[in-house]
Amino acid sequence: MKSIRNFLLIAIIIFVVSACTPKATQDPPAPQPTVASSSSSTEAATPAASASTKTDAELEALITEKTYDKHTLDFILSQNKTAEQWSATLDRMIGYGAQISPEQKQLIINWLVARKK
Repeated sequence: MKSIRNFLLIAIIIFVVSACTPKATQDPPAPQPTVASSSSSTEAATPAASASTKTDAELEALITEKTYDKHTLDFILSQNKTAEQWSATLDRMIGYGAQISPEQKQLIINWLVARKK
């Protein structure tokens, strides 16, 4: 009887932990090809040039998507950071599991720094 109860307890713990663990499929991969395809078809190939031709709404949407509701856009935009500081922040986010490609990282950094000028 005790072993059945222990088995059920372990099964419930495993179920709860697996339900709470973020899955790679929770980050929708669709926006990444959209950014890449639009930059290859209508924009310059360099990240700096791409950031200048993206609309504020497109970059705000990208940042909002990548923050996973951890931060508000107002909070992010209130930060006064250099490109190097933003790079370190994004590297830290990537270390925590954020799915940000190198091209997206550079777009975000360029846009955030340009907004403070």
